[in-house]
Amino acid sequence: MNFRSDISALNEDIIVEQLLRSHDPDGRWLDSEMLLQEVETILSFVLQDDVSMPLMTENCITNIVVSESKETLPYAITRISVQMLCPCTGESDIRTRTLVLFDLLKEYRWDAKAVLVLGVLAATYGGLLLPGHLAFCDPVAASIATLNQFPIERTKFRPWLESLSLLIKAMVDVTKCIIKFERLPFKQAKLDNNIVGETLSNIYLATYRVVKSALACMKQIPYFKQTQRATESRKAAWELSTKSRRAAGELSSLGYQLLHINTRLNKQVEDCSTQIEEKINQRLRNINSGTHQDNQDVLHLLFSLQDDLPLQQYSRQIPITELQEKVIMLLLSKPPVEPLFFLLQQLYDHPSNTNTEQNYEILWVPIPSSQKWTDEEKEIFDFYSNSLPWISVRQPWLLSSTILNFFKQEWHYGDDEAMVVVIDPNGRFVNMNAMDMVLIWGVKAYPFSVSRENELWEEHGWSMQLLLDGIHPSFETWVKEGREICIFGSENLDWVDEFVSLARKIQNLGFQLELIYLSNQRRRDERAKAMEESSILFSPTLQQLFWLRLESIERSKLKRIGIESSKSDRVLEEVTKLLDFDYGKHKGWGVIGKGSTAETVDGERMTERMRKIVRWGEYARGLGFTEAIEIAAEKPCELSQTVVVPFEEALTRRVVTCEKCKWPMKRFVAYQ
Repeated sequence: MNFRSDISALNEDIIVEQLLRSHDPDGRWLDSEMLLQEVETILSFVLQDDVSMPLMTENCITNIVVSESKETLPYAITRISVQMLCPCTGESDIRTRTLVLFDLLKEYRWDAKAVLVLGVLAATYGGLLLPGHLAFCDPVAASIATLNQFPIERTKFRPWLESLSLLIKAMVDVTKCIIKFERLPFKQAKLDNNIVGETLSNIYLATYRVVKSALACMKQIPYFKQTQRATESRKAAWELSTKSRRAAGELSSLGYQLLHINTRLNKQVEDCSTQIEEKINQRLRNINSGTHQDNQDVLHLLFSLQDDLPLQQYSRQIPITELQEKVIMLLLSKPPVEPLFFLLQQLYDHPSNTNTEQNYEILWVPIPSSQKWTDEEKEIFDFYSNSLPWISVRQPWLLSSTILNFFKQEWHYGDDEAMVVVIDPNGRFVNMNAMDMVLIWGVKAYPFSVSRENELWEEHGWSMQLLLDGIHPSFETWVKEGREICIFGSENLDWVDEFVSLARKIQNLGFQLELIYLSNQRRRDERAKAMEESSILFSPTLQQLFWLRLESIERSKLKRIGIESSKSDRVLEEVTKLLDFDYGKHKGWGVIGKGSTAETVDGERMTERMRKIVRWGEYARGLGFTEAIEIAAEKPCELSQTVVVPFEEALTRRVVTCEKCKWPMKRFVAYQ
């Protein structure tokens, strides 16, 4: 459907041809929607009749930039205003000047052309009319209004003001329609060329009408100023009244034309939008199983729906092409919570993250709590997107509702969770949620595929490495030195005091033993603080990461057991013990071992065996702590046993154990 009349069709075809000759976009991008909001805020205030209404400033926008351009927004506004403020002498002059403006705006997209011209209009009328608004409460503003020759009393030009308001509203509505069309993802959904061609032609003409109407509004400023001098004579007042009625009629006529254009154009844009949404939905349904040359097609389909620079890292705007040939981890979440910080720690701050061949990027896709982003959520996003090393969607509030619904319905994203969807360099979805495997293994999980997760579980069993690698800063050093580690947890601080006391005595016997206490208490007393100062107690952050890792291990194992239901799994059994530990029934628990080993012991049994080791004293020297705990679980022989060891061998063997019960034996020296 075309809004051009048959009589003027030839003339408008000529205009379209002229407009296209002056259109040479260079890739610069302006957030037209944000700038248009600012324009509406200014004009709705200065054109209102009730001058006592306050200007609402809490939503004022201050960070509008022109991307990929050396020209700043203030400079662009100034450059355009110079041309627009020159007086127009007639209709032919307005048309000529309109085409000149399109030459000035040739590097911009069609929506930006219209919005920049409206920005000049808002700045001009705002500067002229605002003093009149403030004149009743500010004498300085009244003086400025007098110097500008603008009347404070608006009854003299109310009909003209109403016509201007009508036209500006129509211009804004048409511009919104142009913005919507320009942001349609035509690259991701090819439409019929005839439909697109006809709509494009009307977009060109609509932009032309908006720019031309803005010049017509600027032409009215001299009539407006003359009302201040209209009381000098009756003849002058009559002449001004005639001119004002004529000017108001001209503005009203332009306004009704634009309203008619907006009705037709809006329907065309809606039709295009509906068809595009249907085609994108069809592509999305096949995205997981489709064949792609690389990850670019997938990423463009998901994110390049508004502009060609949809991503950012800190304040740097980046194109999707920068992610080519990389493993992409799509992080879907609300604004960051603790698991996401731990995810970053595992992938960016992990001590083994030195392999230059591991070529991956985290792409954060923040999901709002509701359909509409709140100001608070936007502030949180701006803070974290500019503070953390991941790449993020630059303006997530512009993400298509089609894409968000796809995440929730097809990928089963839940509002209270975070998920990591992994896309390999070939555009294949190799893991629909790699969050758990990253929290367990960090960068060792690269390339974060399901097959890699299976490999890791084949390589790793229940061990200290599974529990602590990447969490405790000294773990790798302890493993290299062959030290044994004891992790223990309890809510009974009296038992904890006894445990630590026994452990210190055992360390004094020469055992190479490191202690790690995990407190589940929210209330911290002096004893807990003392242990934290002595490096026994994990920091609250590391404790939380430890428990998150256990939960991740449990989920990962349950997922695998669902596939291999006939197999029992020791790792799952041990993790479940710790996660479901009954602190009311038992005093505590302990896990002991070296890097590749781990044994879980009940707390009361642990301290009972540690008392035996302390009683053994120097006779236990030479045993490992895990070995000693295992031996202490056995009952000693009822009958006395004697083992004769040559003197030279006794010098090298620090401990001699009974062949039957394995308890350490007392030493006696026999002379022969």
